[in-house]
Amino acid sequence: MSQPSLSPDGRKLAFIRGSSTFVGPGQVYVKILPDGEPTALTHDNLDKMSPAFSPDGTRIAYTVVDPQFDWDTWTVPVLGGEPQLLLKNASGLVWSGPSQVLFSEMKLGQHMAIVAAGESRAGQRDVYVPADEQGMAHRAYVSPDGKWALLVEMDQDNLWLPCRLVPVDGRSPGHPVGPPGGGCTSGAWSPDGKWIYLTTNAVGTNHIWRQLFPEGASEQITSGPTEEEGIAMASDGRSFVTAVALQSASLWVHYANGERQVSLEGNAADPAFTPDGKKLLYRVVREAPNAFDFYNFYRDLAEVRIVDPESGRSESLVPGLPALNYDISADGRQVVMETVDREGKPRVYLASLDRSTPARQIPNVEGKSPKFGPDGEILFRHMERKPGTAGSSGFIYRVRPDGTGMRKVLEQPVDPRWRASRDGRWIEFLGPLPGNGPSALQYLPLDGGSPVVISAGWLDWVWSADGGAVAISSNGLGAVAEGRTYVVPLPPGQMFPRIPAGGFRSEEEIARLPGVRKIDVAGAVPGPSPEVYAFYRGTAQRNLYRIPVP
Repeated sequence: MSQPSLSPDGRKLAFIRGSSTFVGPGQVYVKILPDGEPTALTHDNLDKMSPAFSPDGTRIAYTVVDPQFDWDTWTVPVLGGEPQLLLKNASGLVWSGPSQVLFSEMKLGQHMAIVAAGESRAGQRDVYVPADEQGMAHRAYVSPDGKWALLVEMDQDNLWLPCRLVPVDGRSPGHPVGPPGGGCTSGAWSPDGKWIYLTTNAVGTNHIWRQLFPEGASEQITSGPTEEEGIAMASDGRSFVTAVALQSASLWVHYANGERQVSLEGNAADPAFTPDGKKLLYRVVREAPNAFDFYNFYRDLAEVRIVDPESGRSESLVPGLPALNYDISADGRQVVMETVDREGKPRVYLASLDRSTPARQIPNVEGKSPKFGPDGEILFRHMERKPGTAGSSGFIYRVRPDGTGMRKVLEQPVDPRWRASRDGRWIEFLGPLPGNGPSALQYLPLDGGSPVVISAGWLDWVWSADGGAVAISSNGLGAVAEGRTYVVPLPPGQMFPRIPAGGFRSEEEIARLPGVRKIDVAGAVPGPSPEVYAFYRGTAQRNLYRIPVP
């Protein structure tokens, strides 16, 4: 249970029952306080987030994200009934008056701004538009006097930023609030408007903080081994409801004859096998990996480690050089990593897997999410400023290991979590089909040929280290169930299995592929053979609690 919302009279509590605290599969529930039984108001397999009561308390608005990555607002009666579409291209909706709302709207691509409008969208105007064209302002919380909004936003890499305080009239972009350095995911106001409350991971895990409005110092409210997410403030300001979680996730490797935990120290994330399957690389991160979500949206620089899965021996690849992500070369000899310099700029390093030579920076490159490309080159995502604006988009470039021959390879901007095929000749792209068609997951060839359409919605698509198989895991089709991964063998010399025209549209189409192997865990990372794969084993105990305000 997460994302609590209290009705205006404080007698009802709405929440999402599901595995994700952001957006994911789940149902909207309502509970009569203090002792009523929770009642499900929705019954579908769509991704949801951010329930919010209408001013009269009779409806609950919530966000639905469909397989085409459209973000819409639906409402459902508190007493039960059929959900109804309220607004297209509107998410995180909250009421700022009897018939006035604030919500997030996609402008172009994934650029998401906060806008104000009437409930019918009449009189719409911008409140806050992120300067970066791939920034996403996901949620807004209106002050009691209606003049200010506390915002939750992501940067161009889909990483959480500190919360932001902006005037609702849109006269300025406002300023960050809360403890510096932490990603902020939710917020609230005290009823008298004197305090702002927020969820941030500034001290390592998510806790609740507060700050005097408008310029007071931040102070931590909750602490300890649990994590708190979401804030529903009581009407008297003396308490709030939040989702309190105690969770753990450990990295394991499955073999034909058993399983072994990879790392007993720290939190192991981003596993990847070497092509021969004899080693497994991972990062030791601050944030505990969520066994139920595919992505972690925090800036978590960490050392890359190498482990022998059978013996359990683990050691750092490059001691003292933390990385945000990495990739292993097809021959298993090198690792390319993204790190950050003293000025906060993304830099790319090459390291030998056997550590026979020192790691070295690729000169003249300011790039993110590096991958190995064809012909010994390195692919990376470079941010380009749009002339005359403060916005930017990420494009794929290629460069030789010595820093020469740098050039753009695709004119389409790509998602921060882009992938390349194992041979480095295909680039992942989530966007409209030719002719302004619906959004689809595609792979674009570097040689300029026709794209391969993978699916009508998002799928987690991961090649094995040797390129001999691909693992498919997601609920992006509205059908592929949470907790299942399909490992599909590939014909020799081919990067894709047999894909239906227009891409996969159902789980059944994936399950019928020749030689497919179903694994009953989500996000499994394939190893050197069908029986070997890495996966997370975790538990999450999350319940809603009322916390007194100190």
